Amino acid sequence: MTRPRRSAPRGAMPPVASRRVAAAGIALALVVLAGSGAASASASPTDDPGTLSVTITDGSTATPSPPVSPAATGGSSVPGGSVPAGGTRPVPLPATGSSGSGGGGVAPASEVSVAGMVYVGGLNASAFPEPDPTAGIVDVWFTVRNAASTPIDATADFWMDAGMFSQRLDAVDGVQVTALQPGESRVVSARLRHGGQWTLLSTHVTLTPPESVDGVALTPVTRDALTLLFPWVIAAAVLLGGLVLLVVQIVRVSGRGEATPVAATT
Repeated sequence: MTRPRRSAPRGAMPPVASRRVAAAGIALALVVLAGSGAASASASPTDDPGTLSVTITDGSTATPSPPVSPAATGGSSVPGGSVPAGGTRPVPLPATGSSGSGGGGVAPASEVSVAGMVYVGGLNASAFPEPDPTAGIVDVWFTVRNAASTPIDATADFWMDAGMFSQRLDAVDGVQVTALQPGESRVVSARLRHGGQWTLLSTHVTLTPPESVDGVALTPVTRDALTLLFPWVIAAAVLLGGLVLLVVQIVRVSGRGEATPVAATT
């Protein structure tokens, strides 16, 4: 009499193959996690200012941050044209429509007029992830133009909220704009931190000009912008969870195939 033989059902995965697939899935998950950490570490703004950056402005035309020049004033500059603690830099050329010592002028679409004496450009923002999940850098900047006949001084207050929530994440107050000459345009910038994993960030700036210029009363003006910060921790967790579920499913299918004997007769 011939002994009954156990054979796996047709289409079932061999046990050795299923173990190899499971091991390959775990190895792939580890490689992905290591790669995401390396990518976030290499995304530092000092290495690559354009990495993982999405800018959404408030309808105005984005004004790129000019390169750092030796004539920069009002703050210590760093490579890449950003000012960590907030500061100002001269613009190489005046903005379109600026006037000289006569005051007034025509504001471009991206600017807001303050009584025809000061023009404030749209706020721009660029976000950079960091290895620390609670960190994340956002550089913000805008332009201010003096259309009056006399030099003016102003201050800028920057802050950042967690997107749709009103939670304040970081702020840089009292950035000085000193001795802005008639007809001069200047970029005012700051660096905000603690972007974390919020993904959508809301940035703001309020420029406070002098109370009056050339006998004309002035009031503060606020500009806003949205920016996206890549949530690398959340993305890595979702990917790892998907790989774990795939490996568990493969192991279950292979286990069912081994536990179902089939008697063979001769």
